[in-house]
Amino acid sequence: MKSLVNQINNAPDVRWKAKYNPFATKTHDYNYKALRNSTAIKEYISILTDFFQSEKMQIHLRELEEFPDDELPKMFDAREKWSNCPSLHHIPNQGGCGSCFAVSAIGVASDRACIQSNGTFRTWLSVEDVLGCCPVCGNCYGGDPLKALVFWAKEGIVSGGRDGCRPYNIDISCGTPCSPKVYPDAEYRRTCIRRCQNTYYKNKYDDDKYFGSLAYTLFPRRMTVDQEGKERVEIPSIIGHFNDSSMTPLTLDEIRTIIKKEIYLFGTTTLAFPVTEEFLHYESGVFHPYPEENFTNRIVYWHVVRVIGWGEDKKGHYWTAINSFGSHWGDNGVFHIDTSLLEKFGLEYETGLL
Repeated sequence: MKSLVNQINNAPDVRWKAKYNPFATKTHDYNYKALRNSTAIKEYISILTDFFQSEKMQIHLRELEEFPDDELPKMFDAREKWSNCPSLHHIPNQGGCGSCFAVSAIGVASDRACIQSNGTFRTWLSVEDVLGCCPVCGNCYGGDPLKALVFWAKEGIVSGGRDGCRPYNIDISCGTPCSPKVYPDAEYRRTCIRRCQNTYYKNKYDDDKYFGSLAYTLFPRRMTVDQEGKERVEIPSIIGHFNDSSMTPLTLDEIRTIIKKEIYLFGTTTLAFPVTEEFLHYESGVFHPYPEENFTNRIVYWHVVRVIGWGEDKKGHYWTAINSFGSHWGDNGVFHIDTSLLEKFGLEYETGLL
């Protein structure tokens, strides 16, 4: 692994710097199997369809369409535009559980609730509530941030953080990031507890729920319904809507412009992408896979992060995102990523409205 770090730092065409991370993994197969509740997943798909057909979504689509492309800045950081929202500055740590999907979705929900309430909502929602009590969202082996956002809109999520109703109860001392080998222990202990911690006096559990109004995907994707993975249903999407109304298929630049508008006007979004070992050694700069050869065979897992902005350098566009490995990873928990090589894998961007 140290030789890989040296290769990256000495390569003239690499836009980022690596730092040896003893916790990095290159193991590909952990023999984890997800159990799917087909009936519940179909219900979530129906909810997402209803969300997309709602009057609020039609207003949202018009706002995106009417915002002039040339008013988007070349560089943007949500932390600066909405500096009064503490969640945007929060660097989470998923610890010894593959909960990146829930951590990043909760980050987006907390960000958007603050942004869309003009800074009056300042609570960090509970990852533990999603991880334990959402029957279809996922578990410590991974999951779906879109389902977590639907859960926020339909079931509500209680306050989290250290002092909220349901704090995150996963060990974070096992690494940066922790190895997936420790996930089974957290998964064994994962449970739904519908009561607040003893030191929380503000509300009872049911009275502490906070709700979104809509959850949706920006990029076209499908949701797997059955256990065998044969039945996959397409979910209505923002990009799909604009693609259908366009005379020609949207270009990558046009797609990115729509995603930028979404972030610039309404706040953060999740990003799911395939991770190879070198990403875990990231220190600074604009990440892109290196080497590019044999990328597919080098994927160790899919990962979900929170996009807070974008920028450009001499070699092109990049997103700025908050990871879920804690503040000791990367650039104080934040990184930049050029997704050009990753686009063919079907990246997923998902978010919601208050």
